Amino acid sequence: MISDLCALPRSFWVLFAGTFINRFGTFVWPFLTIYLTRQGYSVTEAAWAISTFGGGAIMGSALGGWLSDHIGRRNTIMLGTFSTSFCVMLLYAAGSLPVILISALLVGLTNGLYGPASSALLADIVPDELRVRAYSAFRLSHNAGFACGVSIGGILATHSIFWLFAGDAASTVLFGFIALFWLPHGLRGQTKNAPWREAFRVLKSDRAFHALWIAVLCEALIFTQFGSTYSLHIVQRGLTLDAFGHHFTSESVYGLLLGWNGTLVVLTELPLTSLTLRFDARRVMALGYCLLGVGFGLNAWAHSIPALWLAMTIFTVGEMVSAPTTNAVVSRLAPERFRGRYMGVLSLAWNLSGICGPQFGFRLFLLDPNYLWFFCASLGFAAAAVALTFVRSDALAQNDTARTAPPAPVEV
Repeated sequence: MISDLCALPRSFWVLFAGTFINRFGTFVWPFLTIYLTRQGYSVTEAAWAISTFGGGAIMGSALGGWLSDHIGRRNTIMLGTFSTSFCVMLLYAAGSLPVILISALLVGLTNGLYGPASSALLADIVPDELRVRAYSAFRLSHNAGFACGVSIGGILATHSIFWLFAGDAASTVLFGFIALFWLPHGLRGQTKNAPWREAFRVLKSDRAFHALWIAVLCEALIFTQFGSTYSLHIVQRGLTLDAFGHHFTSESVYGLLLGWNGTLVVLTELPLTSLTLRFDARRVMALGYCLLGVGFGLNAWAHSIPALWLAMTIFTVGEMVSAPTTNAVVSRLAPERFRGRYMGVLSLAWNLSGICGPQFGFRLFLLDPNYLWFFCASLGFAAAAVALTFVRSDALAQNDTARTAPPAPVEV
């Protein structure tokens, strides 16, 4: 593990640091439901705001994938981060539901730009044999930032909504400046050498990618509950915690549970990857998806903080097992000159879940919270079945298109 990490290039660690800072300031999305309901909006209206964010993110992912192939990964990251910070403050200033929905749409669109570019840049700068390890380390930066930031976000949500938004915007701008001064462009092909028509043809024929996309969509629908119904679940339980001389409200308990998720990833994902690398990728992904479903399914019986902690722990183990392998497999399937668009289409699964997840999640939650958690469990098992049934072992090698496609102009 140590030798693999030492072999990763300097530019990877710059991307690692920028991502950590950006994720540390991810305050708004996890607490958006709580913020809107405090402002007097109904649960249904909050669901529409979160779904609108997801709709914008779908457009942003498609645009971000194309831009990262066309103008470069670094330029796309800069464009996305600077515009996102502005839109976050616009969302804070929104004073009515229509303006909130428009602002959420813009935040989703701009935020969706730089995710595909970051993933594609990682695949550009890291050799194939190190990518599972690199994606695991990259997720460490995501979750270390999230673990540190979300606990602080819970405190900010209790005392100062303004700093919740301002801190999010500031950290996003800082990532943009890190990209400007220290990140490489990555692979950058001209549109004429990587046209959308050919990209659609390649994507349409890639059945292994189709199966992975469906599995990731099921996984993402579970994750969407983090920032929507899961927060309500904790708050409605009314669970509080007195520890180390402090009283933690239910909002802070929610932040601490999300912080535990990130902390566990930081402490154990890299060593765990050393184990999962020894096994067939399909089985590794399937195991992870099952644990994701079981972890959130257990929320149906979790009526205390220790029980919620156990459910979150199982969920997090599933996340650590599945996510690095899934990302590495997708980067291996993607032809080099279409890598940005592959990552963009993969992001569409997450962003589509951002639209659908809150809608079905809130409706099931209002009927009976247990219906929602049982459905999350079924989604995890469905993702595992898809990965095992429809992704062939031979598809995990570089596909024929990637080997035979003419090289695109490269600038790294």
